Amino acid sequence: MNILQVSAPKSGSFWLNTILKKSLEKTGEEISYFIKSRPEYARLKQEKLSFEDQAGTDMLDIEDKGVFFRVSSLLKEPVPNLQAYSQKASLAWTHSTWCQKTATVFALFDRKVCMVRDPRDTALSAAKFAFTPYMQKHYPSPYESVEDFFSAEYERLLEQWVWFYGNYLLHSKELDLHFVFYENLLKSFPKEYDSLLKYLGLQLEENEKKAVASEVSFSSMKEDNPRHLHKGKSRKWVKQLSIDRLEKAAIKAGPLMRIFGYPLSPGEGDKLPATPLDIPKKELEEILQQIDWKKLY
Repeated sequence: MNILQVSAPKSGSFWLNTILKKSLEKTGEEISYFIKSRPEYARLKQEKLSFEDQAGTDMLDIEDKGVFFRVSSLLKEPVPNLQAYSQKASLAWTHSTWCQKTATVFALFDRKVCMVRDPRDTALSAAKFAFTPYMQKHYPSPYESVEDFFSAEYERLLEQWVWFYGNYLLHSKELDLHFVFYENLLKSFPKEYDSLLKYLGLQLEENEKKAVASEVSFSSMKEDNPRHLHKGKSRKWVKQLSIDRLEKAAIKAGPLMRIFGYPLSPGEGDKLPATPLDIPKKELEEILQQIDWKKLY
């Protein structure tokens, strides 16, 4: 089995990747890597990146102009043969949004898993992460502070979230895409994990599930990856965003947040999101038509 995980940056991508790895290991599934078969890997694995063995992660960029394998800012080259790549990369990872090549690439993977996180918390996390030593070295920010970054990029990040997840939800049936929610993993891990395992077709004993839950807790993962992980919390937006910024999120991302079941205000309580049973295609198309996506990337 090969798996492609899909997520916007700072939405819990590393967490999902760790959960998938641990699950495959527990069932005895072999994980193979395309990037580790490349001659560049010997050099790249010496680099101090954001998380442990980031250089050995099969990161895939899917774009209209081509499909590329990438390691941070250090390497980006066209995939020479997509079929061969998908056979070697049994657990690939992409941050790429929907494009003309998406369906073709996704069809080469047996399972596709999409991680979703509240856009307000995603934006707050992105602003903070932009000033880590890793990001300052590989993707330096033009801003002077976290607040400067957030003030300048907040609306764009909200619209990126809508474009990214709105498109993947719209095309989820044809892509056979399973959604996992960051907030549900925090608040109701066993239920969310059981749903993921069912989609993957993996069976674990209860003691094995508990072992995975322990191994992928933020306290456990942070010990090995202190540069990449912070606190692993949800609803940071409640305390950290002003009323004006909450209203901006409701305007820019509110319609899609409602579809997923995210609360738009603190007064709505700590509601957990979910994949809608019926995909509202017409509403999604109307939401996406309002976005000039070329200005977002």
